[in-house]
Amino acid sequence: MNSSTYIFGELSDGYTQYPEDSSSNLFKSIQSQCVAPFGLVIHRDENLMYYVYIRKIDKKRFIGFAVVINGYYLPQIHRLFSIFEKEVEALVEKGVIINFTNDGEISSDLTSLAKEEEEAMSVVGDLHTKVYAIKEAKRLPPVDYSVSIYSRKIFKVSDPVQEIVNASCRFGFTIVLKDTDFDTVRLTSFKSILKNLNAEKTALIIQNNKLEESNRNIRRQKKQFKKVVVLFLAVIACGFGLYLMNVNLSNTQYRLERANSTIYENESLISNLRDSVSVLGNDLHRATRIKQRVENSLQRICSYAPFAVTRCEVSAGEFEFDYYSPEEKEVTLTLKAVNERNSEAVSNTHTLTLSKGNGSATLSFARTLDISYF
Repeated sequence: MNSSTYIFGELSDGYTQYPEDSSSNLFKSIQSQCVAPFGLVIHRDENLMYYVYIRKIDKKRFIGFAVVINGYYLPQIHRLFSIFEKEVEALVEKGVIINFTNDGEISSDLTSLAKEEEEAMSVVGDLHTKVYAIKEAKRLPPVDYSVSIYSRKIFKVSDPVQEIVNASCRFGFTIVLKDTDFDTVRLTSFKSILKNLNAEKTALIIQNNKLEESNRNIRRQKKQFKKVVVLFLAVIACGFGLYLMNVNLSNTQYRLERANSTIYENESLISNLRDSVSVLGNDLHRATRIKQRVENSLQRICSYAPFAVTRCEVSAGEFEFDYYSPEEKEVTLTLKAVNERNSEAVSNTHTLTLSKGNGSATLSFARTLDISYF
């Protein structure tokens, strides 16, 4: 199955594409047909099938991927959805071509993919490998010349897959739109964490500004108190006796002490709030590193084993366990249990499908062990 892959988009400084060729005009026109935040546009041109994914960043900017297949079509459209969505997730995590802003939105500061050619080449190679691994590709039926190459058929992602596939082989452009749930679970989690942290940071900054303004007011009041004291003392010296002067001085001193105490408390509160912001930042960084180490450890384990068992429990009739798998796969397990106290043994084989990520499963023994010897 001959195929070509591309990455393109309208980033911070206009349209850019890798690799660059004559397909750029087609990709520009295709993205304008995608009115939803997420869209898959399938274009048939004779024996070529273009599968083009568009992910809107904002009203003007977008990131896109394209797979061009010669002579074949893909009946499992949702497999492409998953491949493209995970590619967006990987790009955001790397933060080279697109990245997260402080408030959890996707953005891009890159002016041209040519400036990050190595990263763009890696994306194109990764897409090519994943598409080539799809084994369900089927040969294209003959072109229906009764339908214009510019004809369009629009679907929602929830529409029947077979209707979408049939239309993609017949019409010039088949558009599959998706308004919601276009981010992976992991990407949504990252966005939520960043938004919450940014909201906490904003609230702390506002509170800090209010406290600083209050502190400035108190300092101004303190200066005014001093002026009032001087003037008041002058009036007392002119018109009143030493007794009244001492009383007023005592009262003024008390107010000054209260003002100084208030200033100190506010400054202490400001310092504590700044420390809290720093601690939150350190906790986030530490949690991110721990999470990365755990993921790296599981990936290393799964590089030489089909999956990793994270918990297990054995009873007389079954073996229950939790696992982590880097991808969805089907495995065959031989289950063997020996009761050492009476040399009783059972052995049988199970075939099961492991889900990607964390999961659990229960395997039954061929027969129940004699628990009187446990």
